[in-house]
Amino acid sequence: MKMKKILILALAVVMAGSLAACGMGDVGGTQPAASNASSQTVSSAVGSDNMEDSLAGLEKYLAANSAISGTPTEMKADFIGAKSGAKYLFAYNGKNNVTVELYEFDTGSPSSQATAVLDEVKAKNRFTIMNQTVPAVISDNGKYIMIYKDTSGSDQNKKHQEDVAKLFKEFKK
Repeated sequence: MKMKKILILALAVVMAGSLAACGMGDVGGTQPAASNASSQTVSSAVGSDNMEDSLAGLEKYLAANSAISGTPTEMKADFIGAKSGAKYLFAYNGKNNVTVELYEFDTGSPSSQATAVLDEVKAKNRFTIMNQTVPAVISDNGKYIMIYKDTSGSDQNKKHQEDVAKLFKEFKK
């Protein structure tokens, strides 16, 4: 029983550090530098029909439509009940100012944690974990969530975020 408590505490510390790092913006980490995407517009020029209905297919679809760029970092996803996750850090009218996290859920037999997260995102466009509120968008098919953070508050960047969210929601609907 004591080992279980220690393991839970250790996992809680790791999750807290991960969530805190997500909101930090450009902190000079070791992420590969991505090209500035400010000249690219987001549109559904490439449809999702020929893309696999998986996290990899979603990533390919969003990249093909200039919604994300760079090299992803694999995210620990099971703490929110997801099957897998990926994080992108790239520039849009700034210097590595955009962070996009994508998560895939098993909607056929979701865990109680997955159900709680998905239901909260559906209802409130956010979820809470370890007393942290995380804004998120759920795809129209209910299988994916996206966390999009942009440290720039410009109108152009807000419009870009809306365009990316629309494209994301439409994947495999």
